[in-house]
Amino acid sequence: MFSMQRLTIRKEIFLIGAGFLIAVSVIFIFMQSVILYRSGMEQARLRIAGANGQIASYVEAHLEGLAAAVKIIAANPDVVTGGDESMERVLTYFRFIEESNPNVKYCYAGYENGKLLINDYIPPAGFDPKTRPWYKSAAARYPGLSIGLPYREIKNQEWLSSVSMAFTDNTGIRGVVSVDSTINRIDGLINSIKPFNSQMNYVIDNGGTVLVHENQHYIGQNLNLLVPGSAGLFTEDSGYISYSLGKRNRIAFYTKLKVTNWIIISAIDGSEVLLPVLRKVLLAVLFMLSVSITLGITQVKVHESRFVRPLEALKRRVADITSGKSTREPEEPFSNPELAAIAAHIEEMTETSLSRKAYELQLILESTSDGILVLDDSNQVIHYNRRFLELWHLGKELDSREFDNSTFGRMLESVIPEYTDMMMARHKVTRGNTTDLVYLKNGTVLEQISCSLIGGGWISGRLWNYKDVTEKTRVEEKLKFLAATDDLTGLWNRRHFMDRAEYEIAQARRHGRPLCIIQLDIDHFKKINDTHGHAAGDRVLKFLASSLQEQLRSTDTIGRIGGEEFVILFPDTDLQTTYAVAEKTRTFFACNRVDYDGKILRITISIGVTSLTPENKHVDALLRQADEACYAAKDGGRNRTILWNEALRGNA
Repeated sequence: MFSMQRLTIRKEIFLIGAGFLIAVSVIFIFMQSVILYRSGMEQARLRIAGANGQIASYVEAHLEGLAAAVKIIAANPDVVTGGDESMERVLTYFRFIEESNPNVKYCYAGYENGKLLINDYIPPAGFDPKTRPWYKSAAARYPGLSIGLPYREIKNQEWLSSVSMAFTDNTGIRGVVSVDSTINRIDGLINSIKPFNSQMNYVIDNGGTVLVHENQHYIGQNLNLLVPGSAGLFTEDSGYISYSLGKRNRIAFYTKLKVTNWIIISAIDGSEVLLPVLRKVLLAVLFMLSVSITLGITQVKVHESRFVRPLEALKRRVADITSGKSTREPEEPFSNPELAAIAAHIEEMTETSLSRKAYELQLILESTSDGILVLDDSNQVIHYNRRFLELWHLGKELDSREFDNSTFGRMLESVIPEYTDMMMARHKVTRGNTTDLVYLKNGTVLEQISCSLIGGGWISGRLWNYKDVTEKTRVEEKLKFLAATDDLTGLWNRRHFMDRAEYEIAQARRHGRPLCIIQLDIDHFKKINDTHGHAAGDRVLKFLASSLQEQLRSTDTIGRIGGEEFVILFPDTDLQTTYAVAEKTRTFFACNRVDYDGKILRITISIGVTSLTPENKHVDALLRQADEACYAAKDGGRNRTILWNEALRGNA
């Protein structure tokens, strides 16, 4: 026998609890996890295989239906003859097939003589059916069928899948009949069955070329290029495969169709399969943990009197030390001498560590370039540094440890009145962090960051951090202005004008207010540049810009959108008033001259005017109409103002 008094804490806890809890829990949790994982993965594989098989049956039925229609059409004497007297009957027959089968997009026949019989479709000039993929494929496979050939429609480039067959007479191949279904139709068919959210169904041929995919960008590409190493995966008639796509692991089942060389692939993210399995494993783990906890209660009762109560007493003594209170005598005697020695050592280390940490914290606060102030929930000052005093000009130290009204008042006096609302909310400590800019009367800009201090689940105070961002703010404001204006004239550039115009148009439409736009162009501006140089041209542009700013309202938006092209937005202004302003502006420039280097330059402008209507709802449409009207003004002799009308459409 051995005495419990002589055991170390490590051995005593290990002998009582480790073997009992760890052995039982780990073994059962591991076994249950393995069983649940294997079962869950197998169920998922069966579900994806079943869905793929069902999809393959649907697609085969779809293609077989189209193939049957092609065979019937190819045997029709009227189709084989293709004469003018039977053309209407053939087209009627084609229309019947298209209307009776929702999977059919086009039904048509192409002939060796270049003739094409098809409903409601006009082929482009020079169209020769013999050069089209469906014709070549059917001719090469005669007397068999070409099934599931993907190709692009020649006019709108829509992806189609054709089932085609050549027909002959006594002279040989006379033509090809084809029935087309859209790739979107087939994609909708194969993606109608999705037992998994991440499931993606697509089709490739035996060579790995993607034939059907919901992302049409992949159609025509080789799967081996998209998924390296996939070329050797499809060796059986059907089976499971796995591959990586980017950072995602994919699990898939494939089926090779019998009627064509298509391979139907159904793939899902491995995470969608794994997560439900992990949830089941987690539930099993929680169950076993609950059992372990129940069993552990017994040993907790045994340990409570020997270890827990003395350790709780030690915790209270350490808390007293850290809070600055006088330490109390031990409430519970330690049953283990080693534990008693450790407790005494902990108390000594706590007192030493607190002193060292307080010193280190003060060094850190004083070494930072930011001003820092920390208050508790009763507005008592916990910490601050000299940089905080310097930024707010509060002297060498705070008057008291309480952040009183006089200190806050001195800070408010140095802030521009418009920004006093952004100052610290010292009487109401709220949860969360905030960042504001505070502008001081001396020109300094401070970034104020406020962080709530959370302790024990409730707010125990707040930290205020102040950084001098004066220079950074000035640079950012200057960059924003430069990015929105034209370098030469100082007017808004095209990008800013378009943004402003979209906003004003939205406001005008919402409130039913009028809005007009004019575009003006300097007449013979190239001649000014060629005759007097680009510096003279720049002088003219600056004169025009400054004159417009002086004459127009502050609510009007002026922008330079091209070399000598300017646009003006008139909110809350009807067409008649805008036309009058445009005429006044045109007359002003016609009557004034530009003095450049002793030379008198005469300029005139041509103006196009348009207004917001229900038909032209967007800024692009308004600018196009204004440009067409301006073009008409220049074409009509220049130095004039033209209102846009339908007759001017397309004249620019």
